[in-house]
Amino acid sequence: MANANVGMMYPVFAPLVTHTDGSMPTYGTGVVIHEARNATVTKTYADNPLYGDDRIVDDDNGMTALNVSFEPTGVSDSDRVLLFGEVLKGNIGGITAQVEMDNETPWGGFAYVRKMRDKGVYSYEAWLILKIKFSEENQTTTTKEGSIVWNTPTLNGRGAALDIDGSGKLAWRIHQSFETLSAAKSWINTMLNVSTATT
Repeated sequence: MANANVGMMYPVFAPLVTHTDGSMPTYGTGVVIHEARNATVTKTYADNPLYGDDRIVDDDNGMTALNVSFEPTGVSDSDRVLLFGEVLKGNIGGITAQVEMDNETPWGGFAYVRKMRDKGVYSYEAWLILKIKFSEENQTTTTKEGSIVWNTPTLNGRGAALDIDGSGKLAWRIHQSFETLSAAKSWINTMLNVSTATT
């Protein structure tokens, strides 16, 4: 039985407003970050077995970190304020300019849809990283030599775990599967406070 990932779409980021241990976080207004090209999630697990009587008797191999490399089709000025905390400042050479500062980038929730295929039948997985901050560590700009070179940004994100249910276990991501793309988008819209008028 196959269940291959064959597409990605609908990347959404919403600023994290508040979080209280034992509950879901509260997010500000979510924004669709252009179109999705790809996202690679890298998870790190503890490697900490307890040996006794010459064998492993317990093993602490819980998840300790989550990192994301996300490539959208572009990042607008307003996206840069939302994702990187860039600041608009007046009277910079006589104009108002957007400034990259040395501030920390803001925390938020990040979600997207994975399109799945099982023997010709499609389904849609909505994934939500509960707490993450992004940075743009490299920016490539290329002159046109004949055909256009499609330079798209790569955003690097670092996640943080949250206590969302008071169980004492920390959560990194939540996800749900849907039969239709519209249902997956609707779930993300609800979770990350996205106005359907903007999608």
